[in-house]
Amino acid sequence: MRYLVTSLLLGVVFAASGFSQGQTPATPPPAPSLSVEVEICTAVVDRAPAGTATSFGADVGTLYCWSKITGAAGETTIKHIWMYEGKKMAVVDLPVKSNYWRTHSSKKILPEWTGNWEVQVVDAAGDTLKTAAFTVGAAPKQ
Repeated sequence: MRYLVTSLLLGVVFAASGFSQGQTPATPPPAPSLSVEVEICTAVVDRAPAGTATSFGADVGTLYCWSKITGAAGETTIKHIWMYEGKKMAVVDLPVKSNYWRTHSSKKILPEWTGNWEVQVVDAAGDTLKTAAFTVGAAPKQ
């Protein structure tokens, strides 16, 4: 009798938990992937990039990395990692608060920092989403 009661109780527990023979737990849906657009520019006006280029004069002063992020499920963060000739010059954490979000960071560029630059856009897990390469010191393209 004790065996019968124990068996019935176990059957109720398994039925209540949703697991029965032949069933496997449902896997969660994959996390949405972020889509990123990036522009390097001399200004951000009304949340849009202005003065975009891939080459800037040594006297540019300050540059901006503008990003448009889509596909975020809830709030997250991205990072702008400013690199000069392979050396990390700045890391800027930026919040992303909705599915469609525009944000930017800026970097003061000294006249002697001529050469190859890039900004890596990285997600909260540390994965690179996009990279924007540009040069400083060459004549700006019109």
